[in-house]
Amino acid sequence: MELLDKDGLTEAEYLKAYRPGNWPRPSVTADVAVFRETAAGWALLLIRRGGHPFLGKWALPGGFSEPGETVDETAARELREETSLTGLPLVPVGFFSTPGRDVRAWTMSEGFAAMLPQDGPEPQAGDDARETGWFTLDSRWVDGVLSLIFNGPERFEAKLVRDGAYTFSIADTGGLAFDHAHIIARAMEKLGLLQPEPTDYVTLNAQLASLVEGVPHPLANLSNAAALLWETMGGLNWAGFYLMEGEKLVLGPFMGKPACIEIPLQKGVCGAAARTDSTQLVPDVHAFPGHIACDSASRSEIVIPLRRNGKVFGVLDMDSPLLHRFTEADRAGLEAFARILEKAVAGL
Repeated sequence: MELLDKDGLTEAEYLKAYRPGNWPRPSVTADVAVFRETAAGWALLLIRRGGHPFLGKWALPGGFSEPGETVDETAARELREETSLTGLPLVPVGFFSTPGRDVRAWTMSEGFAAMLPQDGPEPQAGDDARETGWFTLDSRWVDGVLSLIFNGPERFEAKLVRDGAYTFSIADTGGLAFDHAHIIARAMEKLGLLQPEPTDYVTLNAQLASLVEGVPHPLANLSNAAALLWETMGGLNWAGFYLMEGEKLVLGPFMGKPACIEIPLQKGVCGAAARTDSTQLVPDVHAFPGHIACDSASRSEIVIPLRRNGKVFGVLDMDSPLLHRFTEADRAGLEAFARILEKAVAGL
């Protein structure tokens, strides 16, 4: 027997009486953030709008969905029409539906991100894009406000405040069209390009102290410490330890990709930290003489010596794919982290 709804209608009867026009319907759009790695850092492709609204402003490539196409197809088509780029894998980064986000009408957008290879084709403006431009993009957190700093054909800065785990409110568009600053921040976060919010080291170090309290197994404590850093701190691609063995450092517990097994004290950031018994905070590892590239994706690094009876017995090493990932606040917080850990691994 066919099921009836509360009004006693079959599905066929319900559909026959259904009137789509009885409910307001939003327009659907797609916007695409295309990134490319450069010698100066990550760059974002923007277009200068050739029509209203936001005429002459910089924006992400994108536009309205047409009947008969998916929003993924819309993103690929708009990217091709406005920049001539084709064939890039598109990664969804979020659905954007804040009321009033488009001055024209009720509009909802699916955001996408893509990576253009360094040897990829140069974009060419088309359709309603007046021109294209690459902007190196830096992100910084200051007093809970995220700044996105764009440097390219023009320089401008957008400011956002986090509303929840995956959302931001725009405090200042910096001149970007629509809510594209929000889409860009989410795309950067999705791809691991966004500077993470400052770490709460009071909480982190209290968690470490609780983890290692009364545990008589040094390697287990090092392993849990690496896992705690990995799960707590954003913007990392490696976190772990190297331990002294004669005149070299040998790989210890870590989180991340396979790493270099041995590091001479005369080489690399880890070697410098152990040799000089001092924290090494390196904003750009490619500018550090003798840097050892265990992972070519690493861009910045911090290494803290671990001491026993006044002598270095190992180092805490953290790498990031972001330039300038580590700050003086990280130095102070991680040095306090290391002091707690030193007491828990005295048996090594």
